[in-house]
Amino acid sequence: MGSPSVVKLPPRLYDIAVLLARFRSLPVSELAVALGRREQDVMRDLAELEARGFIRVLRREVRVAEVSDSGRRYLDVGLPEERLVEVLLKTGRLSFSDLRGLGMAEDELNAAIGILRRCGVAEIGREGITLKSERVRALNEYVERVKGRLREYLSPREFKDEEIDRELRRRGLISVREVKDLRVEATEVLLSVASSLTRGEVVTVVTPEVISLSNWDHIEFKPFDLSVEPPKLRLARKHFFVDIIDYMREVMVSLGFEEVKGPHVELELWNFDVLFVPQYHPSRRPTDVYRIKGGGQVAVLGGAPVSLVNEVKRYHEAFAGYTWDQEKALRLILRTHCTAVSVRTLFERGEGEYRVFTIDRVFRPDTPDPTHLMEFHQLDGIMVGRNISFKDLLQFFREFARALGLGEVRFKPAYFPFTEPSVEGYVKHPKLGWVEVLPGGMFRRQVLEPLGLHGYNVAAWGIGVDRIAMILLGIDDIRELYSDDIREVEIRRPPKVVLGAGGLS
Repeated sequence: MGSPSVVKLPPRLYDIAVLLARFRSLPVSELAVALGRREQDVMRDLAELEARGFIRVLRREVRVAEVSDSGRRYLDVGLPEERLVEVLLKTGRLSFSDLRGLGMAEDELNAAIGILRRCGVAEIGREGITLKSERVRALNEYVERVKGRLREYLSPREFKDEEIDRELRRRGLISVREVKDLRVEATEVLLSVASSLTRGEVVTVVTPEVISLSNWDHIEFKPFDLSVEPPKLRLARKHFFVDIIDYMREVMVSLGFEEVKGPHVELELWNFDVLFVPQYHPSRRPTDVYRIKGGGQVAVLGGAPVSLVNEVKRYHEAFAGYTWDQEKALRLILRTHCTAVSVRTLFERGEGEYRVFTIDRVFRPDTPDPTHLMEFHQLDGIMVGRNISFKDLLQFFREFARALGLGEVRFKPAYFPFTEPSVEGYVKHPKLGWVEVLPGGMFRRQVLEPLGLHGYNVAAWGIGVDRIAMILLGIDDIRELYSDDIREVEIRRPPKVVLGAGGLS
């Protein structure tokens, strides 16, 4: 047998230990590259070395930013504000019709005008936009600062979260994602035995071939502890978030509501236009909506007759004061809220006395962080009737919060393009404080009349299901709601209010 001073390691563990004894500390990504293996393929070996006390695995979450497609384009052709001021330097002034003829997209033009106004470079009047040439230098400094930071993010790097970085993110010039940063470092135990490391073969099964070997010096027999009980398999159970969603559904049915469903892929017509959201509204920008790639627009009207489309056009042009474009209304998107299901139901059922709700997924291009996801859940609903009032809406919010054990509800006035009056309801999160989860209001007549509802009132809402689940579970990171860790599903239990209703299976 070998000398007691020799530390024998299996080949893969030996290679890792030698590298770490040399470099002391390495990111797992660099370690995997040096070994010619994938990161996921070295994790088990790292766990074994950590169990032996040879290494420490350090884990942290970092936000990584990279220039977006539009940011790369602006580095090539110039930022919108940069291009606009170039034209103004030649003309001194541009009318609004001149601005529309520059060939810039509407959102680019709006952003450019806003930045010129903020930097004091332009004056916006009734007739158009006028350059203040003495302030051009301030704009140029801003442009160089933006483009300089964009060049830094041409390759993915840690998000600095300074004011300029936050602005780049708001403008959609960079994309930010959260990644797990893993680093491994050698312990004093490994460093003390580094000179004694030797490569060996691990044997887990003693076979006749192993017994017949003449030399066992290169072999390490993996020890077995037969006194250890094998793990017990638990019975399957539902995910804790599914329990909460099912209970919310039970609450709505108990309050006299009927569940309805709608498509995830929706026309902008139902998602925005029928709801009287103008086609120039910020919520319809490409940075706020997932449009179907290659989907373009559809020739059919998604179940809507020409008469409804004509009415929607008439109301938008009469009350919002712009030229409504049917082609924009027929573009396909992933729905941004479940209120599209509510207005589809109003169109299908028309006048009458009824209550319906839907609880389902919606999609928005958010960067995942502790309070935002690209896919989340909403509970939308409507109460329809001649005598339905704003007081009925507030009472519904109170009853819903009481059924879920959410405690006190605080209300404050709000604004939504499709409701008036509007309200936001807040409940208290144990860690995050007061959180807005109950937004709603009374549908405007500009929404109801094109749908054929005259003389009827409709109370509507879009409840944040994920935020309520965070409150009920006492968690402060929305991503934990979607955990696929079996141990987490076994340990985390829905609140007593859900368990008492038979929500746990």
